[in-house]
Amino acid sequence: MSKSGASRRQTGRVGQLLFVAQQAAQALAIERLEPLGLSPRAWGVLSTLAESGPLTQIELATTMAIDRTAMVYLLDDLEQQALVQRIRSPQDRRAFLIHLTPGGQDAQRRAAAALDGAAETLLTPLDEAERRHLVDLLATIAAHWQQFSATQPQPSATQPSRTKQTAPQNQAPASPRAPRRLATPRDRRPRL
Repeated sequence: MSKSGASRRQTGRVGQLLFVAQQAAQALAIERLEPLGLSPRAWGVLSTLAESGPLTQIELATTMAIDRTAMVYLLDDLEQQALVQRIRSPQDRRAFLIHLTPGGQDAQRRAAAALDGAAETLLTPLDEAERRHLVDLLATIAAHWQQFSATQPQPSATQPSRTKQTAPQNQAPASPRAPRRLATPRDRRPRL
């Protein structure tokens, strides 16, 4: 006799449950964003910039928990689509601030509208209070993890690579990433 989905025992492994929920959210986002020519990561950049304002590439990568190299390629693509623009930072001429263009603002609004019902679909089994509570809990975990990871040394700063020579003894160690709070929706509505 095969086990039906209803009779299976649910796992208590938090990582597995978060992974399954993330996969469901990702599938819904892809389904709704593809017709607009956006990926979920591109949507993440546009919505983060819309909520937070201009950020440096490093701040954006840290806020979104995306590898810095991957962020460069993602921004190159968004810049080619005229959705974002790199502008030199007036505070640090070596850094660029990433700004939404008018086209990027329009794409962000269209994508937000397309995703409007996705959170509703994903969170169907939860009532309104449970949804708000889930968003609050996830925001707390994300903020804690961001703060925690910002205090951890970068692997390249503490562990020399086997293929690279180590830095001279008198060179200062690399500083850890600056902590950055995740942008959270003002009204705390569930979003994808």
